[in-house]
Amino acid sequence: MKDAFVARQPIFDARYNIHGYELLYRADPDADSAVHDRSHAEMSSKVIVDSIIGIGLPRLTGGATAYINIPEVMLLEGIPEVLNPKDFVLELLESVRPTPEVLAACSELKEKGFRLAMDDFVFRPEYSPLLSMADVVKVDVLDPRHDLAALASTLQSHNVTLLAEKVENREVHDRCEALGFELFQGFHYFRPETMKRKDMAADSVALIRLLNLIKDINATDRQVEDAFRSSPGLTYKLLRIVNSAAMGGRGIDSITHAMRLLGRDHLYRWMSLLLLTMGGGGGEMRTEMIKSALIRGRMCELLGDGVRSARVRDVPAGGTLFLVGLFSHLDALIGVDIEEIVDELDLSQDVRDALLLFTGKAGILLRTVLDYADAEWDSAEGHFRELGGDVSVLSDLYLDSLTWAGDRMSFHEVDS
Repeated sequence: MKDAFVARQPIFDARYNIHGYELLYRADPDADSAVHDRSHAEMSSKVIVDSIIGIGLPRLTGGATAYINIPEVMLLEGIPEVLNPKDFVLELLESVRPTPEVLAACSELKEKGFRLAMDDFVFRPEYSPLLSMADVVKVDVLDPRHDLAALASTLQSHNVTLLAEKVENREVHDRCEALGFELFQGFHYFRPETMKRKDMAADSVALIRLLNLIKDINATDRQVEDAFRSSPGLTYKLLRIVNSAAMGGRGIDSITHAMRLLGRDHLYRWMSLLLLTMGGGGGEMRTEMIKSALIRGRMCELLGDGVRSARVRDVPAGGTLFLVGLFSHLDALIGVDIEEIVDELDLSQDVRDALLLFTGKAGILLRTVLDYADAEWDSAEGHFRELGGDVSVLSDLYLDSLTWAGDRMSFHEVDS
């Protein structure tokens, strides 16, 4: 487990109503300012990952607009396209240059519905093409380079919304409002507040392998799925991504379903963002918990195959059963109640019922696996027999699952 944390600072309109929040990088949960210990791309990547996958955008913004910094390299790589344009304003850092490539990337984002803001803006004629595409211009009112009245007058002719940042008192607010500023941000209203939540760490080696597979045009979807199956952390993040993306989760019932909803291009971009945020560390306890989750997922899948061979109707697909088993140990891995996890992921009803209530055929199979792992032999056999399964195979299937999980754990080192 690790902490996901993001600082947020509210942005107000002239009537002190919440317009949105700027999401800000912090090196640790207790930091009260942004210490630039990473590149701009790394910092922005961490903010995106922790906001959407770790904490959840609704928790951070309550449905208000999120402002997020986008450096030039991320702009040119198309990384912002993983975001929902309805939720975000993309802040182009002062270091973003108005090159033909940048202008083309901004034009494409605008066509897809994104709103652009120019951060720490200082007027220079060569930036006029970018300014013509901007929706919001953020002006540091403490910057001594500005003739605030002249700058406000110039910007108003470009049909942009003016945002005054670093407003420190009511007098500055009133002056900016009189000059035509419509949005306001600064210590006069609120200092940045750091939000945090327990998140599940992913495995960096498995992630690199996954990125290579996604990029390989000869790699099949099955191979990509198998890479996810070896890592509960990556699987959890995949579902968080899909649930937060513009297309919505739509009752996810398997890894394959989630991959299909997201698409390889978006999947690669999200995994690239994750790689930039990876840390080191580990521990034997976490390694064993991950192994246990893999064993549960695989055994649920194998038990389902056995029940289907007995011609039992309506047994969920193997991918669904694997997800049920894998996620049944997620509460221990993350330190968050299973009810909260299920509420945040748009899982299919079969998966939800199995995880929360142990109902349906998936729930009975999960109970079989849990009882068998706890050496409750009679109970496990009773559940499996209820579905028409041959109880004599339970021992062999458990050993097969143990071997399968062990092979995947030995394939790569587990990171924290």
